[in-house]
Amino acid sequence: MMMKATSYERLLEQIPLFAGLPLEEIQSLSATVHLRDFPAGYVLFREGDTGDRFFIITHGQVEVVKFLETPDERRLSLLGAGDILGEMSLFYPDRQRSASARALEQAQVLEITHAEFETLLQRQPEMAFRIMRAMTVRLRNTEQLTIRELQERNLQLAQAYQDLKAAQAQLIEQEKNEYELALARRIQQGILPTDIPALPGWELTTLWQPAHAVGGDFYDFIEFPDGKLGIAIGDATGKGVPAALVMATTCSILRAIAASLPGGEPVSPGEFLFRSNELLCRQVPPGMFVTCLLAVLDPANGELRFANAGHCLPCQQSVDGVSELRATGMPLGLLPGMKYEEITTFMAPGDRLVLVSDGLIEAHNAEQQIFSTRRLLETLAARPDEVESIPYLLETLARFTTPGEEQEDDLTILALTRLPGF
Repeated sequence: MMMKATSYERLLEQIPLFAGLPLEEIQSLSATVHLRDFPAGYVLFREGDTGDRFFIITHGQVEVVKFLETPDERRLSLLGAGDILGEMSLFYPDRQRSASARALEQAQVLEITHAEFETLLQRQPEMAFRIMRAMTVRLRNTEQLTIRELQERNLQLAQAYQDLKAAQAQLIEQEKNEYELALARRIQQGILPTDIPALPGWELTTLWQPAHAVGGDFYDFIEFPDGKLGIAIGDATGKGVPAALVMATTCSILRAIAASLPGGEPVSPGEFLFRSNELLCRQVPPGMFVTCLLAVLDPANGELRFANAGHCLPCQQSVDGVSELRATGMPLGLLPGMKYEEITTFMAPGDRLVLVSDGLIEAHNAEQQIFSTRRLLETLAARPDEVESIPYLLETLARFTTPGEEQEDDLTILALTRLPGF
């Protein structure tokens, strides 16, 4: 079936995901999408397949199914015109489909490849928040649909099976929650860097340890064309899925801003955080915000320029002792128009920079004392030659907190060391 580009544009403008996109983006996207028709019963993709594209339904209905064509087949959701289909696999490192999709009736879809959509996200980073929000709505609708199906089945049971019904409902609810949390964790892990940049003469180590299945802590590395390395660490307020969604949005914004920077110009951490704040103020829910520290390292001479949006202060360890590096700035997402102080320091051979989240600073012991920044400074000063600084900090934290106590908050640590002799 052939349609003119203008018809594609009209279809795209009617889809909520693309609402508000500039006309030139709609026109650009209309040149890359593909319109496809599927008869009733056609399987668009199967659970376990590798997904390199997703679909937007323009006509008809498509059901999302687990365990397709088996005795355990179960419908997760029913999608119609304007709904997104198959986008979750694009966030997995292995791009694996988590469910199957089958046309319930003759359906028409717009097909968009991962490469085409990623290019659009780089130009329009706010769309990352929209698609994460659509995924959250999908999970919530799946939950409501599952509950309705359970209620309809339970009505058919006799009173004698009430105890069995309650036990069955509880088991299914638990499995559903575990599945959704596991899915959210896989998405979040896929957002974090998979590799640590290799810098000759430097050692960079990381630890990311959420308190629950998902969390608000994050870190990222941005390699600039001039050889400099951006190092970001942050913490979205709150815990669980809401914090994880804000964290994912922040990472997308940071990467999109980095991709938009003109080549050859020096990178300003303060300007970088200013632009990030302007976008986040329009996207995060009221009452939520993100602390974030961004440092730009020149590995050739040890220059480190950084700006801080309300995050824990970084610590620099040198032959002269351990000191805090202070730069003022409000957390991201609270108020537009905020300025961020930019500070420059230098790391000599043997110096170490330690970045942490408040999961370390605010950890409590049995006497309700907090670990504190003071204790962090004392810990680093006590072992100035300690190479494995992260395991050393974790051992110190374990001795400080109550043995066997559950981790209170997300914990992230980054350690950057300039090796002696370089």
